[in-house]
Amino acid sequence: MNEAAPLTVLIYYQNEKRAEEVRSLVARRFPQLTVRAVSARGDAEALVEEADVIAGWGFPTDLLARARRLRWFHKFAAGVDDVVAAGTLPPQAVLTRTDGRVFGRRMAEYVIAYMLAHSQNVPRILRQQAERRWKPFLTTTLAGRTVGIAGLGDIGQEIVRRAAALDMRVLGWRRSAGDVPGVERMYAGREEFHEFLGQCDYVVVVLPLTDATRGLFDDTAFAAMRDGTYLINVGRGPVIQEQALLRALESGKLAGATLDVFDVEPLPEDHPFWRMENVIVTPHMSGPTVAEEVTAPFIENMERFLAGRPLLKQVDLQRGY
Repeated sequence: MNEAAPLTVLIYYQNEKRAEEVRSLVARRFPQLTVRAVSARGDAEALVEEADVIAGWGFPTDLLARARRLRWFHKFAAGVDDVVAAGTLPPQAVLTRTDGRVFGRRMAEYVIAYMLAHSQNVPRILRQQAERRWKPFLTTTLAGRTVGIAGLGDIGQEIVRRAAALDMRVLGWRRSAGDVPGVERMYAGREEFHEFLGQCDYVVVVLPLTDATRGLFDDTAFAAMRDGTYLINVGRGPVIQEQALLRALESGKLAGATLDVFDVEPLPEDHPFWRMENVIVTPHMSGPTVAEEVTAPFIENMERFLAGRPLLKQVDLQRGY
């Protein structure tokens, strides 16, 4: 395409400061473009019909149906399930997502941190400190334990590297077969899912939300796990059936869980997870980024877009990722 052609780029973040930071980075790199930033639905409504490119996080997906000039929608996240499910993306527009490696290092450190918190029983230590109670107890180690990672994309592979560095035995599961460096054994497909779960001391969920993964972790999945398994979910909340998880936690089948994503966010104040001693709740914060990190892949793709080259990290709308 002609690089001099007038293009309007709409940047959307619900955080006004972040929206302006990203706009500034894009406008500085591409002064020939008209780059606007908004952080409220009303402002997006006023501009969406004139946008050739939209890049956002939390963008109101129903508005995409009105984006008559839209040629490319980019999401500042690794997961695009909301955009795919809405079905409002104009047929002429391509959808891209942010490379998971942008979030992978931080998310991998998050996973390792909470596996260590479990093995060292940090919640118990904090309770004893609050009570001024001096009572030593035996902790465990991650070395030699088996961690199973469900979802071996960019983020999952970052977790693999760090778990292996701690001398953990690493297993993996995903939709299709194929070896992954650092993974001792890969499992694939529904037919091997329960076998995979039954081998693990820790199960880490890094799966996207698709028709195939929604509700994947149900009562039968938790029943297939070893007694005392610890679960960490940094993928998408609806991949796990919350009532089934509650039953597994309350019965003692699972030792505990660290949850960063939920069916409903923010997590309602009356949700049982808040009150459970064996559950750690974090507010969807396992993959924080600074503006430069999250904008860099978009800038790289904009260069390709202006040159008429294929975009990186295009989403297959049928598969959902």
